[in-house]
Amino acid sequence: MDKMGAEGAVGRLRHSYLLSPITALSFYHDATGRVFVLAAEDTWLKIFDVATNQLLSQLNIFHSQPIHGIYSSEVEGTPGEEAARVLLWGGQSIAVLSQAAVQSLIERRTPSPPTELRAADWIYDGILFSSEHASGALVTAHNEIIPLSTDTNGQTSFGPLTSPSRPILYSANLRLLSPDCILVAGGTVFGEIIVWKYHLDATRPSSQWDLLFVFTGHEGSIFGVSVSPELEIAAGVKARLLASCSDDRTIRVWDITDRRAAVDGDAAELQPGTLGDARETGFGANSEVRAAHEADSARCVAVVMGHVSRIWHVKFSGRADYASPGAGNVEVFSFGEDGSRQRWELAVGLSTNSAEVEGPSSVQGALVGSLTNCGTSTAHSGKNIWAAAVTVGDTWPLVVSGGADGKVAMSGDVRVRGGLDGHQGIEGQLSDGESSSVLDIDTSFSLEEVTELIHGKPESDLATLPKKPVKKAAKDGFLRYAFISETAVLATSVSGRLFLGTAKESITWEEIATTEATRADLSSYNVVKSPTRDTAVLGGASGKMYIYRRSHGLTDLAHFPGKITDIICLGGAQGVHQPPDAKIPETFAALVTVLGVNHAVMLKYNVSTGESWKDPRTIKFDDDYQNYAMTAASLCESKLVVGSRVGLLTLYESSASSFTPLVSRKDSPSKDSITCILLLPHSTTSFLTTSRDGRYRIYTILPTAPTPTLHLQHEISPPLAILEGAWFTPTSDLILYGFRGKSFLVWNETTRSPLAILECGGAHRPFAYISSPTGPGALRLVFTTKGAHLRFFAQPRPPLRALQPGGHGREIRAVAACGAYVATAAEDTTVRVWESCGGDGFRCLAVLERHTAGIQSLAWCGEGCLVSTAGNEEMFVWRVARLETGTLGVVCEAVYPDRSEGGDLRIVGLDVGAGWDGGIVVSVGLSDSTVRTYLYGGEGGGFKLLAKGRYTGACLTQVRHLRVEEGVMWLVTAATDGFVGVWVARKGEGGFELVMVERLHQSSVKSLDIAASGAEGGWLVITGGDDNALGFLDLVWSGEGFTVASKSRVKSAHAAAVTGLRAVRAGGGVTEVATVSNDQRLKVWRVKRKVGAGISVAMLENRYSSVADPGDVEIIAPGRLMVGGVGMEVWEV
Repeated sequence: MDKMGAEGAVGRLRHSYLLSPITALSFYHDATGRVFVLAAEDTWLKIFDVATNQLLSQLNIFHSQPIHGIYSSEVEGTPGEEAARVLLWGGQSIAVLSQAAVQSLIERRTPSPPTELRAADWIYDGILFSSEHASGALVTAHNEIIPLSTDTNGQTSFGPLTSPSRPILYSANLRLLSPDCILVAGGTVFGEIIVWKYHLDATRPSSQWDLLFVFTGHEGSIFGVSVSPELEIAAGVKARLLASCSDDRTIRVWDITDRRAAVDGDAAELQPGTLGDARETGFGANSEVRAAHEADSARCVAVVMGHVSRIWHVKFSGRADYASPGAGNVEVFSFGEDGSRQRWELAVGLSTNSAEVEGPSSVQGALVGSLTNCGTSTAHSGKNIWAAAVTVGDTWPLVVSGGADGKVAMSGDVRVRGGLDGHQGIEGQLSDGESSSVLDIDTSFSLEEVTELIHGKPESDLATLPKKPVKKAAKDGFLRYAFISETAVLATSVSGRLFLGTAKESITWEEIATTEATRADLSSYNVVKSPTRDTAVLGGASGKMYIYRRSHGLTDLAHFPGKITDIICLGGAQGVHQPPDAKIPETFAALVTVLGVNHAVMLKYNVSTGESWKDPRTIKFDDDYQNYAMTAASLCESKLVVGSRVGLLTLYESSASSFTPLVSRKDSPSKDSITCILLLPHSTTSFLTTSRDGRYRIYTILPTAPTPTLHLQHEISPPLAILEGAWFTPTSDLILYGFRGKSFLVWNETTRSPLAILECGGAHRPFAYISSPTGPGALRLVFTTKGAHLRFFAQPRPPLRALQPGGHGREIRAVAACGAYVATAAEDTTVRVWESCGGDGFRCLAVLERHTAGIQSLAWCGEGCLVSTAGNEEMFVWRVARLETGTLGVVCEAVYPDRSEGGDLRIVGLDVGAGWDGGIVVSVGLSDSTVRTYLYGGEGGGFKLLAKGRYTGACLTQVRHLRVEEGVMWLVTAATDGFVGVWVARKGEGGFELVMVERLHQSSVKSLDIAASGAEGGWLVITGGDDNALGFLDLVWSGEGFTVASKSRVKSAHAAAVTGLRAVRAGGGVTEVATVSNDQRLKVWRVKRKVGAGISVAMLENRYSSVADPGDVEIIAPGRLMVGGVGMEVWEV
């Protein structure tokens, strides 16, 4: 073992920001009982406070090695002691943090970086403990244990390696059995699991290891193993379990209780030779080896298939007592490549047939069990949860996961389904000023059960019903719902009965008194909406409308000449309740539509007097659309905005005598209905619409002549397939709700985080939803299940919360900056627009999700126009603008106009610049070796092809404008053959002419940039290649064309392909260039132009980059450089 020196003195580069995959997680408990999360982000250790969700501080641990694992020991002593508390490892690097160092991080003080140690092999797991022989141990990739000791001065040393055999492991887990004994579990490449004991006492008479079990059964490499604490599964029965996950997508639980020690006085050993044979034979073990391990493999307690791709981690909850009443089943959590985490319950017990397992292991009876999936949550973008940790919480386990997107997501409450007479969960607040305690609720009621709860006897035997009994329908059940307050829901039945459910400590029901005629009118069909607190309006098939007020009961409201098809309440957002102290408006209004009538009527109601009246002005529908139906509406000062079932949006002018239609527009390509129209906060001219096509749009009413127009400012597809509504919090966070697949989803679009997700059967079931305005994660949902049952769901807080927000879930391939905005594009097919949020951090303003293939290039043309290109011949022009609310509005306003017949080309190279007539010039290089230049916008709008050229057949990878004028254009391109070409197109000549070709690389050119050089009009072309080299081409402008002044090449500039470069400074004949490569090095070069003597190149900086597989590098502000790849980082240059 040897020590690595600390990183040398920092030069002109300073690392200021990092968002990269989370590679390790652990919970840390301090001496006061507070809980923290330790998260590894490449070489950095971050510490988060679980109580406040805040990042407290961070510390760089290793020089150039990502942290792969963290172990936090239990609290020993008081804060400030020098005892080792945290062990960190990554690759062959190891570091130990003392309790004093961790406490400094908690107090936002930066301790001295720990000493980085280097082991002889890759480390898979580690553990710290107190023993007279050692203070910790490590397990390597070859199943070896390395003891380590830390002295009072904080110096760490290693002991000799010990192993029963040296297979290649993919995973391992250590657990301390006693101060001198460690249990080791290792999962091999060949799908087998080895369980053995390591004894710290080197003077032990027998060997330092005891081989316990070799398990077979998985059909793929073992990616994760987890050893449980000793579990008390029944009175007087203790067991230890091992959970494993594999490439075969199965989770298996094994009984690793060492019962043989109780029979033989010591653990029975397997022959090392047999173990070696098993490792060498891999998946195809011969029958003799299989027979040797048959008894061990029979210890498999349960097996289940989970996730849609590989499973990376499996964890026990950490709880040990499952024998006490109400303890429930053993909890297991799994984390996968699909970005999801799943919770499982393991029901385990003793087999009634002890003969199922032969030999001494059956002395106490074999364990049998089954795994049941109890929920799936997806908290990360893209693929892969690389890190996870679970610990015992106050009531439910605390679970934290870290993904490839850099997000750290945590849950602390796991819901348990309740019955009719009780609900298990955690008490919480609705954050609405009301002090009532609310429980997590998830329960179902049939109509018969509700009736029994109200009257205490079966429905057929009720004595409290009207004397003239109502004939029950052939099949009665719940029909429609509306929340009239944060705690009360009004439910109608198929037979026309009304029920009021109130949820606080429990759910109580009462039936609302109605007449027989009212029940007949509301039977089989009714519409119910809540216009204001403690109030609901109902409509029936006969055209009659009713109003229910909690203090007045049900009364008649109005009558219309036909079946009431919809009631659209005006003046408030649906889905959010009014606080108890909120002032209720004196009058509310609703638009009523009637079957077969081509207009809607505005109905108004005075809350104080109980008087209702119809507005004589009608809202006439658009006759151009057959079967037009109004679905949403909102008042914008003197104007009324109406949405329809076919996706049409219409603006009406409201005058004293009429509602006059002014303008209509339809932006949805489908005929999906508009479900909600909502004014933006603090605005009277801008509003938001949601649609069942899964998109929400923001419009502004522009006072153009002769009539106003509806200007589309924002159009985005959030991760919901169907949007049902939206509302804004007091802090202007946008909350969306709707459906994704069969699940109901509540989504915070501002923070891009889920607030609730519940499988409910899909969007065609009647439902009602309400949430707290100040705590949108506190919500209630009611919907109809199969069999016409009512399911009532409530949560006091979101099931997941983000300790650190994430970014792209796949590799970033392009970065472009303009002014305050930075755009990144990745192989996850999304474009994200960011802005600096103070300090060195960034906030994601918008996520653009229209691409269907990996994005190749990005370019801005001013802050208002962004162009992105991808495979499948996709090129989109995005219009970007700040909205009144301060958020960003983005609309895709144009697509690539010249798609080929197959549509399978990649648009790889891209450059944009200011054109003429108010347009922009867009040049693209395609994979079919063609280069094209368009004028976009300008006179006539749209795309106009200016020139086209074809190269030799090699794919063009880069395009840059050298000179762009209305009469002549010069371009430089690079291709996969290593050549750089200069093109010219003159007006009237029809296309591009290739006037110069120079070879700079042996193979593909991966990156290119240009910098002003020499006399006016000259350019220095800088390229990075697949051959690890840098190329320089000095072009001089002669007045009529470009000539080559010099050509240079730096071989082996990096140890891998140069995938990104940018000229960071230029002037005085000197250009500074930053380059990034797959070798994860960021280098800065000085290029000096010598008149008549070519150029000289010198390397100024060579620093480790935390971004693997970099795709681009960009200057995002003066002196600030962003690197994008697997994550993104910012350097001060």
